[in-house]
Amino acid sequence: MGFAEKDKLLNILPDKDRVLKAMGCKKNEIFYKSVSEEFDALFEHIKAALSVKRTVFVDESHIYVTLTAGAEISRLSEELFAKGEGLAGLIVNGCADDVLFAADEMTAVRVKYICAEAGKGIKERREAPADMPLAQQAVILDKAPVEGVTVTEGFMLSPVKSMAYELVLSDDRKLFKAQHDCASCPNMTCPRRSVISDRDFEIVSDFEYIPSDADGVAVDIGTTTVAAVRLEKGRIAAAYSEINNQRRFGADVLSRIDAAVRGRGAELQSIAQYQLNKCINAVGGGNMRTIIAANTTMVSLLMGYDCSGLGSYPFTAQSLESIHCKNISIAGGISAFVGGDITSGLYMCGFDKSEDVSLFVDLGTNGEMAIGNRHRILCTSTAAGPAFEGGRISCGTGSVEGAVCAVSIKENRLETIGGKTPCGICGTGIVELAAELAENGYIDKTGLFRDDFPNGYEAAPGIVFTQKDVRELQTAKAAVRAGIEILLDEYGADEDEIKCVYIAGGFGKRLNIAKACRIGLLPDRFRDRYKAAGNSSLGGCVKLLENKDGFECIDKIRAVSEDFPLAEKEGFTEMFIKYMEF
Repeated sequence: MGFAEKDKLLNILPDKDRVLKAMGCKKNEIFYKSVSEEFDALFEHIKAALSVKRTVFVDESHIYVTLTAGAEISRLSEELFAKGEGLAGLIVNGCADDVLFAADEMTAVRVKYICAEAGKGIKERREAPADMPLAQQAVILDKAPVEGVTVTEGFMLSPVKSMAYELVLSDDRKLFKAQHDCASCPNMTCPRRSVISDRDFEIVSDFEYIPSDADGVAVDIGTTTVAAVRLEKGRIAAAYSEINNQRRFGADVLSRIDAAVRGRGAELQSIAQYQLNKCINAVGGGNMRTIIAANTTMVSLLMGYDCSGLGSYPFTAQSLESIHCKNISIAGGISAFVGGDITSGLYMCGFDKSEDVSLFVDLGTNGEMAIGNRHRILCTSTAAGPAFEGGRISCGTGSVEGAVCAVSIKENRLETIGGKTPCGICGTGIVELAAELAENGYIDKTGLFRDDFPNGYEAAPGIVFTQKDVRELQTAKAAVRAGIEILLDEYGADEDEIKCVYIAGGFGKRLNIAKACRIGLLPDRFRDRYKAAGNSSLGGCVKLLENKDGFECIDKIRAVSEDFPLAEKEGFTEMFIKYMEF
C-alpha cells in the first residue's frame, strides 16, 4: 500500500556564493577572482547539463526519497577532469552538489504537506552509510525509482550526484526530523554542512625545529589536515592550515584509495592540487621554493599515480622516489604506508646523523613508527584510524579554537584551545578524558561505562563522550601500542639503548604523557625519555629548505630503512587484544 510522486524540478540553479564557499574560496583570497570567472564561464554549460529529478514514495510507516542532479552533469565533470581541467571539474561538482541539496530542501517542504494530510510526523531520517547499510539504497531505489538512476555492485548510486534516504513516520504530528542533520553527520567536510567551524587551527603547524636560515614554503599534506608555512631568513613569516578537502571521500587513506580506483582519481587529484595552490598562496608563497612532505597515498593522489597497488596486498606504490619539478620538491617515502612525511620527520629528528638508537611514533590518522639510527632503521605502520584527530568520535573535532584539549574530573576542570567556548573534543582531550574516566571509575578496564551512565559522559554542555567513542579510542590505542611493542622486539634493542622516544603528529605537542601511559597508549617504562616533536613532517620540510644536501640525507634514510607488515607478525592479534584494555 502506498503512493508515489515523480517530479522534474526545473527551477533549481546553483548559487555561486554557496558553491565557492563550499570550495573554501573566500572573497578576500587571491584565488577568488579566477575561480569566480571560471564559474561564470561554465554557468551556461552547467545549466544545460542539469536535470534534477525526484521520486517520493509513501507507505504506512516510511517515506522513501530518491533525488538526482542527472547523468549529464556527472559526465560533464568527468570530461573536464579527464582533460586535466581540474578547477572546472570541481566547480561543476560543486554546482551539482548545490542543486541536489536545494532539491532536498524543497522535498522537505513537500514532505510537510504529505505529513499534514496524513496526520503524521517524521521521527527519524536515515541515510547511508551513517544510519543504515549502503545496501539499503537499493531497497529505497526499488521503492522510489528515478529514471536513469541505478545502484552499482557496491551499492553506490549512479549517477554520482544522486541521493537516497528514508524517513520514518510517527503518530506524533509535532515531530519533523526530515532534514539532513549536519550536527550528527560524520562527514565533517560535506559541502552542505551548516555547522562547519571557522575557528583557526592552532597545533598542526607547530614543530620542534628552529632553522637558522631558510627561505621558502614548507607544506605538510596530511590525511586530516594540510599545513603550510613561509619562511624568511629562518623566521616563520606566515602560517596557514585547514582540513584536507579530500576527507569527504573518507577519513582514512583506504577510503580514498578505493575512491581513486573506482574512477574518482582525477577528482581527488584536482582537489589536492587546488588545495595545495590555495595553501601556498595563503602564506604568500607565490613562486618561492616549496618543499612538500606527505604520506604515500596523499603523494600518489596529488601526482595522479595509479593507486590500485596501494589498496591490495602486497601494497605497492607506483613510485616512492623524491620528486623535483621546477621550484617544488616532494620528499620520497619508504613504503606504501611509510611515506615522505615519515622520512621528513626522521630527518628533522636527526636519524640520518645519530649513533644513538631512538624510537619515533607518529600519532596521526595512520600510526607510523620507526626505530633505529644512522646505520639501520626499522619501520612499520598500523591502521590507528582518525580517533587521535577527532575523527569518528561523536563530538570529535580537529585542533581548532574551542576544542576540549585537557580534562580533570576531580578538579572539575576543562581546558579548550584558545580558552574559547567548547565546540568538540580534539585528540589530546579524548586521551585525557578516557584516562580520567578510567581513573575515577566511570569506565572499567574493558572500557565499559557504569550502568548509571548509559548514554556516556557529558564533558561540556552538548559534548558527550559515548560508549562507541570509547571503543574507537580503544581500537586506535591498541593498534599503536601493539605496533610499538612488536617494533621494539623486532629491532632487538635493549630498553636502555633507547635514548629518546619522539612523539610526532599534530596533537603530540599537547599530549599528556602520564595520561597516555595511563590508558596504555604509550609504554610507561620510557616515561622520562618522551619528547614531543610536533608536526615533524612540516619541520623536516623546513630543515630541507635550509640545507642544500637535505635530499641526500632523505635518500640515506630511505636506503637504511626497512619496512615490515605489522599485521603479518606472529603475536600481533594477541598483543592488540591485550592493549584494548585500560
